Amino acid sequence: MENKKSVFIKVTFLKISNIETVKEQFSADVFIKARWREPSLDHSKVSDNLKLDQYWNPKLVVQNVLGSPKQSSWKELNFGKGGEAFIVEKRRIKGTFAEMLELRMFPFDFQDISVVLTSEHPIQELEILEDEQELSSMNVSCFVDVQEWELKDYVVTEAKQMTKEFSETKNISFPLLTVKTLAVRQFGFFVWNILIIMTIISLLSFTTFAVDNTKPQNRLQLGFTLTLTGVTFRFVTNQSLPKISYLTKLDVYILFCMIFNFCISIWHAVITRFKDNSDQDSMDFWAFIIFIIIYSVFQLIYFMIVVGSEKAVKLIGESWKSNRKVTSRSKVRDGRASLFFG
Repeated sequence: MENKKSVFIKVTFLKISNIETVKEQFSADVFIKARWREPSLDHSKVSDNLKLDQYWNPKLVVQNVLGSPKQSSWKELNFGKGGEAFIVEKRRIKGTFAEMLELRMFPFDFQDISVVLTSEHPIQELEILEDEQELSSMNVSCFVDVQEWELKDYVVTEAKQMTKEFSETKNISFPLLTVKTLAVRQFGFFVWNILIIMTIISLLSFTTFAVDNTKPQNRLQLGFTLTLTGVTFRFVTNQSLPKISYLTKLDVYILFCMIFNFCISIWHAVITRFKDNSDQDSMDFWAFIIFIIIYSVFQLIYFMIVVGSEKAVKLIGESWKSNRKVTSRSKVRDGRASLFFG
């Protein structure tokens, strides 16, 4: 479409705080700069009497802001090197933003912290793009929740479209630009207070084999006590998460420990059906060895998955920084070329 307008966006995260996992929201102070061409003002002079509100407006909306945030906005008129006129709208928003969290890796997860921009104009009339002349950025030093999260120096944009259904026969698509940074959860609290405790509880299940196999009632009593302790920890972790329909990595670990204790208790009940003492001793020994192997393999796989996710986060940050360096170098080359040939 020939009359389709392009709006270039730069978002700066000035401050981020209160990332709440259960409520799936965060607080932020965000600066948004939008610019677009206004051909009717090309080669004109900036005047105090010029009312920029009378000209075309992209009608930008922050899609994921909650409630009534504090915000201020103003407009300026800027010109390119060739006298091309750009209307620049600057907006500062302080408020609470919604964020759909992906918690499958919890507590070893990393989350997108994003600002979602859209427009009241349909996508046939307008496109929202990242401003390549002024890239989006963030202020890592002003992050507040350093005890619970680590904020990465990482900002990316994703342009797509959103479709709204106004009637059975009429659907309208609107442009959408998501500007997001990366927050990595500090998992030390969950490791020391939940995972380590559950590891100790599950390891104690091996001590039930120290009780003579002719006393299954004593073995079962110990096994049931350990299983009930695991159930208590399961309820504690539920308070740290929203109600989600899938298992997190913390859930997987706790459930494994509970099922492991359950299987050992079942074994102590089954072995009583074998009357021959020599067979009981032999089977009990091999069951002990098999349980050790299963437990060790699970711990190894779990550890490898966690380490792999940590390396993935580092690679994401390194890749983004290298791409930014390439982008900034290309800008310098383009600027030098314009000096000689422009």
